[in-house]
Amino acid sequence: MTRDSGAAEDTALAWARARSSGPLRVSPGTPARRLPAGMLKLTEPGDAGVSWLVPQVPTDADARVLAEIGLPGPLLEQPNDTARMLAAVLRCCWADPLGPVWPGVRAGSGTLLAVFGEVTGPRDDAAHRRSAVAALRRLDQAAWVRWDEPAGTVRLGPRAALWSGGDLTMLRQLWRSIPAPPAAPSAVPPVRGPRR
Repeated sequence: MTRDSGAAEDTALAWARARSSGPLRVSPGTPARRLPAGMLKLTEPGDAGVSWLVPQVPTDADARVLAEIGLPGPLLEQPNDTARMLAAVLRCCWADPLGPVWPGVRAGSGTLLAVFGEVTGPRDDAAHRRSAVAALRRLDQAAWVRWDEPAGTVRLGPRAALWSGGDLTMLRQLWRSIPAPPAAPSAVPPVRGPRR
């Protein structure tokens, strides 16, 4: 086996693992030269023990290419609520739209619920919470957001670091169009899923 074929196998294995379980956790001390080709390493802020490896998908890859290599495409289940929740997380967790989008900042789920409510429009409280919980779960499973349900906090996930420059230009415009988070959301209880 040649050195190039060994590197190709390492890359294929890393992509297969990312395909089956999402972004891969690695030690932050792993040197870049030891990472498989086509993978981007992202280190969690404030946590010296966690880094992520995410596949760097070509920017022109469409849904057909993503399906061929086995990576998740757009989230199609309840796309409107999911997209609105991602927009609310973006508004709450991207503190400076002129700066990098990832890792962003943590937002309390009360703040996030308030912005999500502004984006989705009037609904009864129970329907609003069900939609928010379902959307957060879908986004968390796909690594677009990191939802710490027990702590009641949310922040952008490692997949957000893969947005291209063109994506960020569009997202900055979206960010400006979404209502700002309320100044004092503490009266809103945290978003929690149903007890199991």
